[in-house]
Amino acid sequence: MQDEAEQGKKMDEKLKSLYARSVVNSLGSGMVNPFMGAYAVELGASSSEMGWFQSSVNLSTNVMQIFWGRLSDKLKRRNPFIILGGIIVAILWIPMIFITNATQLIVLLAVQALLGSMATPAWTALLGDLIPPIKLGRINATINLWASVGSLVATMISGVILVTMGGTLQQIFIVPFLVATICGLASSLVMLKVKEEKHGTEGNWKETDKSGFFNMLSYAGKNRDFIKYCYMEAFYVFFMSLIWPLISITQIRVLNATMLHIALITVVQYIATIVFQSWAGRLCDTKGRKPLIFYYRLSLVTVPLVYAFVPDINTLIIISTFWGVSTALGQTSMTAYLLDIAPQEHRGSFAAIFNLVSGTCSFFGSLIGGYLADYTTAIFGLVVGLQIVYMISMAGRIIGSVLYLKLRETLKWQTR
Repeated sequence: MQDEAEQGKKMDEKLKSLYARSVVNSLGSGMVNPFMGAYAVELGASSSEMGWFQSSVNLSTNVMQIFWGRLSDKLKRRNPFIILGGIIVAILWIPMIFITNATQLIVLLAVQALLGSMATPAWTALLGDLIPPIKLGRINATINLWASVGSLVATMISGVILVTMGGTLQQIFIVPFLVATICGLASSLVMLKVKEEKHGTEGNWKETDKSGFFNMLSYAGKNRDFIKYCYMEAFYVFFMSLIWPLISITQIRVLNATMLHIALITVVQYIATIVFQSWAGRLCDTKGRKPLIFYYRLSLVTVPLVYAFVPDINTLIIISTFWGVSTALGQTSMTAYLLDIAPQEHRGSFAAIFNLVSGTCSFFGSLIGGYLADYTTAIFGLVVGLQIVYMISMAGRIIGSVLYLKLRETLKWQTR
């Protein structure tokens, strides 16, 4: 009994550090991330340049994750990658104060995503290492909740700053970039308190030390549930990402949104996510992962529909409440499902492969969407041209969401 109490105390201390890291890190990202698309548009980015903006960041975020995920699995350490990745991301906010065109912004964000990507698979794997499967949905939901709280506060403050500050476009972003840097560094230092224990076995590969990229893919390819999940994600994300370059253009050039409007869209969505996060976590651990994933993906069909025909920015702000509820379902269920089907000792690698699949498809989707929008707007005008691309994305999302019904439920495996 004493040992169990001691283990419970250690677990609580580690979870407090995870919560703290989520809050502080999201404070930093919430200061700047919601406004980067608008920043690029204000710098004069075209639809095709916005395609590169989205696609380069998506690919850079995921292309190195297999290497980092596999390395964290072999070293059986997650924290060094989380800490170093966070520091790199934080420091690279500073040069963005001095950029003068969209191309410079795209290059800097791509470099930041490429180097900072080491933290992503390590963070996902660390959650799987520390949290018992039966509690994974609820605790993951709580971590996401605190992250949403941090982002909400930061985005609202940043929106007010960006509207009230005077000066050039670069000057009004100085404070948000500096705060993002400070918070990013602080969130990395918080993780120094988390003491890792060795996890997993020595590996299931016959020649772990000699196995390379293709051997790891071959090993992952034997997991039928994982491969099916990757295929479904690839299809859906491609059509989902078609409209990513268009969203900021619609907000700024069609709906005449200010930075405060963009902040309100994000904040309203965060509030809805926070309110429903615990509920989503309980559903994930009682009703299963599969239904939540399906409802989440199906609900996102409304995004291109709304952006294509929304009459004004205020209506968009109100509708974003619904997307906040959907996000709560998706954040909780998709991570839980991935950790359920991945072997414990290779969670970092499996998370990295999954993210690479998603990132590669979003790279091509965003790029094609941007150039397609350039073509359609040149022929049909800005509004109708954008609507055509939105409708293509909606059709693909409908088909893709139905595919998730073919997933096999994993909650039963974890509760036996």
